Amino acid sequence: MDIFDTHAHYDDEKFDKDRDEVIRSLKDGNVTKCINIGCDIDTSKKACNIANTYEFIYAAIRNSSK
Repeated sequence: MDIFDTHAHYDDEKFDKDRDEVIRSLKDGNVTKCINIGCDIDTSKKACNIANTYEFIYAAIRNSSK
C-alpha cells in the first residue's frame, strides 16, 4: 500500500543532521508522496528547497504578505 503523508515538517532544525537520510528512508515505509508544510517565510522557503530536491515531496507555503 502506498502512503501519502499530507503533513510533515522536514524543514525543522531537528532534521539538520540527518534530513537526507530520514527523507530517503520514507520510501522504505511505502511513503510515495509527502507534503512539507511551511509555517512562515523562512520555513516556506526551506519547504520549497526540499520539494525541489526530492521529486516525491511537495511544499505547502504560507503567504505572509499581510
